[in-house]
Amino acid sequence: MKTAKQTVLRSLIVAACVLAAGTTLAGRGGGRGHGGGSRGHGYAPHRGGPGIGLLFGLGLALPPPPFVMLPAPVVIAPRPVVVQSGYWQEREERVWIEGCWVETFDPYGRRCKSWQPGRWEIRRIREWVE
Repeated sequence: MKTAKQTVLRSLIVAACVLAAGTTLAGRGGGRGHGGGSRGHGYAPHRGGPGIGLLFGLGLALPPPPFVMLPAPVVIAPRPVVVQSGYWQEREERVWIEGCWVETFDPYGRRCKSWQPGRWEIRRIREWVE
């Protein structure tokens, strides 16, 4: 008696899976001999994802993902500034950098402060000359 109940239950689950697979394929324009595809296959899993009925035998299909089409963003750029005369001129300038304390770590991982003396730096400045 116990095996008969198990057999009936298994056959009902298999039938539900077959019906679920048929409805999920039919809902996507597929099925046996229907639909597109280069070889006549009607199953298209890329449209909305696989159904739960195919995965778990529950007969439920996932809804397709929402698709929202937004208009293209409007970009308003300022007009370019056009200058008729002039050129760029580069010049070098000496700048004094003040001395400061620099915090470093020694080989044992301890913080150490050391004095960095002031120095002269040469900076290249670019100017527009008319």
